[in-house]
Amino acid sequence: MKKIKLLSLSALLFAALGAGTISYADEKTKDEGWDVPNIALGNGLNESEKAKTNEILTKDLDKVPELKGTDVTKNNQFIVDGNDLVKYVTDVPEFTANSKAYSSALIARTKSGTGVNVEIVTPENITARTEAMYRSAAITSGVYDAYIRIASVRTMDGSGALAGIYKIYDEVDPAADGNDQKSRDEKREVAQEQMKVVSSIDEANQDKKDYSSENVLVMLADIQLELQKMNKKLDEMSQENKQQEVGKVVDKQIEKNGLTDVITPEQKTEIVNNMVSFTGTDAMTDSEMTKQLSGFKDDIMKNGKEFKDNLLSDENVEKAKTGISGVWQSVKDFFSNLFN
Repeated sequence: MKKIKLLSLSALLFAALGAGTISYADEKTKDEGWDVPNIALGNGLNESEKAKTNEILTKDLDKVPELKGTDVTKNNQFIVDGNDLVKYVTDVPEFTANSKAYSSALIARTKSGTGVNVEIVTPENITARTEAMYRSAAITSGVYDAYIRIASVRTMDGSGALAGIYKIYDEVDPAADGNDQKSRDEKREVAQEQMKVVSSIDEANQDKKDYSSENVLVMLADIQLELQKMNKKLDEMSQENKQQEVGKVVDKQIEKNGLTDVITPEQKTEIVNNMVSFTGTDAMTDSEMTKQLSGFKDDIMKNGKEFKDNLLSDENVEKAKTGISGVWQSVKDFFSNLFN
């Protein structure tokens, strides 16, 4: 699937103001689609909660560096309902058309090359999805260069906000045709499969102090980046050989990221299947996704709130003693950088 095109002033679509949106006022023009923030509120909120959520999402937007030059005095608004949860959040099969959404999201377009940045402003109320998870899901699904803010006035898992992210992009920038929509759906399905396996690994390791889902997400980004480099080779393989080749890449990255004792054989199989699905999308040739994934990975490793540096794990120290893969040099570099 080609990447979601982020609209300029001259390319804004009137569809963003169609059915299902809450227009800010009659003065709203069709030129505002990506030039103002877009908000998706859960349909389970009462009017008071909607107003409070809106207040939380828009507070001090003028102080966000990434939004310099964006008109934050206005916004487009959308409502997320059960149908959206079923359509977009496929990693939670329990959702039905009657389900209610409560967590909400704001997205604002940012400059090309800034990547996807996510801020959960009510972290105490979002229980199952982290900032890094939202970033990873957005990038894998083809959402690039955006500032995203997540909030909930009730304690929820955060699925409504995720559905809101996807819905906003579909409403503001509708698919060009059936093939474009099919490609979007394929990428999002890969993203949701990833969220499912990350959640499974999270649950199994929640009591381990040296575990963080951010490390798993960095590993997934590493795998995707490596597979992109192998696109031509993989494209010429049979499905069976492709499965085996992807499996080798997954094994390599699990070890490289120090996750050998974290990921079970069953979870590894899920990751391999997910990455085989990834190779079937046009994300494999999307150079913009390469940039966004690389930026995401580097930022998490440098600034991640929960990223664990596995450099001095027992496993890597053992490898260092035997001189495997230049790990000992990495250990020395680590201490050199620390004291410098």
